[in-house]
Amino acid sequence: MYVCGVTPYDVTHLGHAFSYVQFDALRRYLLSQGYAVKYVQNVTDIDDDMIMVSKRQGGRPIPEIRDENDAIFRNDLDRLNVLRPSAYPFATGHIPEIIETTAKLIECGHAYVVDGDVFFEAESFARYGRLNGVSLAELGKLENPESKRAHKKRGPLDFLLWQQVDPGDPSWESPWGPGRPGWSIECTAMSVRHLGQQIDIHGGGHDLIYPHHENEIAQAECAYGVEPFCGWWLHNGMLQLDGVKMSKSLGNLVLARNLMATYEPDHLRLYLLSNHLRSDANYHEGDLDALVGRYARLKNVSTREDAGPGVADGPVLRAFRDAMDADFDAPRALDVLDEAAHRLQSAPGHATSAAEIRAALATLGFAFAGARGPATGDLTP
Repeated sequence: MYVCGVTPYDVTHLGHAFSYVQFDALRRYLLSQGYAVKYVQNVTDIDDDMIMVSKRQGGRPIPEIRDENDAIFRNDLDRLNVLRPSAYPFATGHIPEIIETTAKLIECGHAYVVDGDVFFEAESFARYGRLNGVSLAELGKLENPESKRAHKKRGPLDFLLWQQVDPGDPSWESPWGPGRPGWSIECTAMSVRHLGQQIDIHGGGHDLIYPHHENEIAQAECAYGVEPFCGWWLHNGMLQLDGVKMSKSLGNLVLARNLMATYEPDHLRLYLLSNHLRSDANYHEGDLDALVGRYARLKNVSTREDAGPGVADGPVLRAFRDAMDADFDAPRALDVLDEAAHRLQSAPGHATSAAEIRAALATLGFAFAGARGPATGDLTP
């Protein structure tokens, strides 16, 4: 699994927690089904935003900004018991791989150099637009943060692989002169470096489908001649606040760490997993309070004396797996577990197994159910 990580130019918010808790639960479920999972999550530590914030803060070093915000972000995810990645690559640590991939694309005729800038030629890749399921003309109408330096490009959808920089901006030597990477080439280079030329699952927010993920496919398949680059693309929804997308630019942020000052981290995990991975969840103040009863019920059942390890398969676990296998329906899986917990509490002699409920909740990453992870002292991937 490769999951697009954050650009740590500022604080992270509840929307980031939603994404990484969802992919953590997916990773854990795959592990529970016997798969060996290698999970890579990157850090985009050089881009326009990082440079802009550095300048705004009087030339503060970008690594300093990155490390400060990344430490806060990691602490939030640790408290939410998100498993550490198998690899956590920084874009700036993979400049040689980025240059190598860019050179391959030039060599095979999919990229071109204009006065120190290197562009990918979108129309040279016949399958460009396939992930979005639209034509090149339709793609041209979409918002495109990678549409830069139009006066140099052969085509409107072409995008930068390597770019010249303004005097004083961070730069690295390359065959095309000093500069820095484009956005999408970073993820292609890091993915190939850590997972090979093909991957099973690629995750990220649905706001990355175009242009970022479309570009990743084009770069990887053209540079390495292997199709498909990725078997399954999974895109999480955008967390909204009272119906408006939560974003740094709008300033309407709810911070996970602030909520965890009032609610237990597992309570917040329960809220996040109560929304489907692809849903544009709409957060309102009081949403966590509405889950107090369910949270207490699941936690109490999981800590009963008869909820020990070594559970055999049973009807609750089978129903749980059925829900998870049906489009990774974690909200329905939680309904199954809550219904079973309610039956057990209302009828103590019921055949429902507390151990089954605990095992399923551990699979979803709840620390109170004994799930391994940072919240229970396990920092291994």
